[in-house]
Amino acid sequence: MVEGLKPYVAFGVDPAGVARATYEFRCTDDEEAKRRAEHYLNSHEFIELWIDYRRIARLKRG
Repeated sequence: MVEGLKPYVAFGVDPAGVARATYEFRCTDDEEAKRRAEHYLNSHEFIELWIDYRRIARLKRG
């Protein structure tokens, strides 16, 4: 692992909360990860952002 970068997972989910896509990436903090996850809203109505077993955010398009 690169020093200072944490592993995040963003799930593209449908309105029922079923994961339809998974994106793994590394960021320095939660705020950077949220900004990066927002880009996936172009392809999905909802994005759930996780680190380990903790949900950071549930983002909605629009």
